[in-house]
Amino acid sequence: MSGSEDEPKDVMVLNAIAKGYNTEEKIAKVTGLSAFDVAMVVERLILRGLIIKREKKGFLGKRKVELTITERGTRELQERRFELEQRWQRMVMLAEQGKRQEFEREALSMRSWIPIMLFMGIMDMMMWMTMLNMMNLAVQDYMPEHAGAGGGDMGGEAGDGGGWDWGDFGDVNI
Repeated sequence: MSGSEDEPKDVMVLNAIAKGYNTEEKIAKVTGLSAFDVAMVVERLILRGLIIKREKKGFLGKRKVELTITERGTRELQERRFELEQRWQRMVMLAEQGKRQEFEREALSMRSWIPIMLFMGIMDMMMWMTMLNMMNLAVQDYMPEHAGAGGGDMGGEAGDGGGWDWGDFGDVNI
């Protein structure tokens, strides 16, 4: 998974489409990504043959663009999910074994993947916070740079884009 820095966004958008969010507006809302980012990712995914764009006539003849994941896209998403689940299990194992330096290295390398892992339900926010706390690591150092920058919400539909509200986990002590 050592692809481009855009790869987490690509996987997040692909996952949203697989979940039935079939327009760029819905994807932006559910992921918290900007409309511009979603549009860029959609074009990349189309070029890679992972999704297709269909135009339909909607209400009162208004044209509507819908996105659908392809078989190739489904396979790609399953592979990414498997890789992310393996990385998550490795981080859990390192935390359980108290291997702080290895955990720290792994967590830092996975930093940009945290939102997609949460979005896909691979990792649990409370367990993540507990692991960081157990390792005596500062939460803000292991969250993506844009986390908390806006009002998006991980997996709901109420987000208005721009980032995620991680809540207040500053004093978690287990």
